Amino acid sequence: MTINIEKRPFWLKHFFNSISSFYIHHFLKPRFKNFGKHVMILNPQHLKIFGNNISIGDYATLITAPDKRIDLSTWETDKINGEIKLGSYILISPGTSIRSAKKITIGESTMIASDVTITDSDWHGIYDRTDYVATPKEVIIEENVWIGEKSIILKGTKIGKNSIIGAGSVVSGEVPDNAIFAGNPAREIKKLDKEDFVTRKSLFSESSTYLDDLLTIEKKTLEKNTFFGWIKSIFWPKK
Repeated sequence: MTINIEKRPFWLKHFFNSISSFYIHHFLKPRFKNFGKHVMILNPQHLKIFGNNISIGDYATLITAPDKRIDLSTWETDKINGEIKLGSYILISPGTSIRSAKKITIGESTMIASDVTITDSDWHGIYDRTDYVATPKEVIIEENVWIGEKSIILKGTKIGKNSIIGAGSVVSGEVPDNAIFAGNPAREIKKLDKEDFVTRKSLFSESSTYLDDLLTIEKKTLEKNTFFGWIKSIFWPKK
């Protein structure tokens, strides 16, 4: 994924943000069965939505990139009806693919790192390769789960609340609450203390200054950027 240093001045960046907001509410929101309040989608033109029965909760954050789209797909036939339910306060990173032929539920405050795949079907039968959805099994990811980069979550998986999946893991079956699993196949590495966890939900509480702090930092970071400097960075970038 290419990372570019932001050259736009603050006002120009927020002008583009308003265009993105228009795109989200007029072109993406109608594609969802339910669309929560204050959903943030960065680079929304790179969010791929296929099928119906896709819901997203409040204050969810989806981050896409030109070379790493987020793919949300459900499959529908006369026998099956896929469904994806994304909870409030979740974070989904670039390159994530979520594909459902039955039902995938992701609980609130769950964080999903880059290039994660979550699927509830094998998509082909073992012996009948024309059976393109085979036997799907529901996937449940409970609240405040953290899924590491390039992990694969297979059909029939249930991940308990607060648990962590290590990067590159392949998960099939049940992961209990408050546990760290990693590997291929994923196995328990450690138990987590059953203390109160600080979750993403707290970032968006009425007493939180998180969003105001982000705006202040952004203004400070971009204060020296100029319109002509941005133009120069496009046509005469430094090598």
